[in-house]
Amino acid sequence: MLNSVSSQTVEFLYSALLGVSLAAMFDIFRVLRVYAPKKKLYTAFLDIAFWALATVGLFAFVLTVSAGRMRWYVLFGTFCGSFVYMSALSDIVFKIMLSVVRLIQKLLNLLTRPLYLFLRWGWGIIKKTGRKTEAGIRTGIKKRKQKKGRAGKDGGKKKKEAERFIA
Repeated sequence: MLNSVSSQTVEFLYSALLGVSLAAMFDIFRVLRVYAPKKKLYTAFLDIAFWALATVGLFAFVLTVSAGRMRWYVLFGTFCGSFVYMSALSDIVFKIMLSVVRLIQKLLNLLTRPLYLFLRWGWGIIKKTGRKTEAGIRTGIKKRKQKKGRAGKDGGKKKKEAERFIA
């Protein structure tokens, strides 16, 4: 069965939209990469995740829109769509996404700040209590050692007897 030129044009335009969506997804991964905890490992993981999602997306597109037939114009349309997006819109969208993420971070910091301060205050009380308890325990141990050191093995009876005879 042959495809008409109009259906091929529609597939090309849909594949261009697929290219735009894949490039937008790449921008999302770029934003995630900015906040990467470990640069090399996290970047490799994000690259693998992007290409896996892009491959699954292209495969699903070919199965649904192109009836399972991979055509050159589908790949070309995907490339054209991603090229147009990356050259015209990527910088603007990336900056907007970064500002949205920063705004969300500020809002979360604003919302969680009271909880942080409360937990910090509670932790300070726990530390003070722990230090006082530790100091009390150390003082008690020192007193016991001093008493034991003075008393000796016989429990201090000889010392008390010696004090009686001297006085």
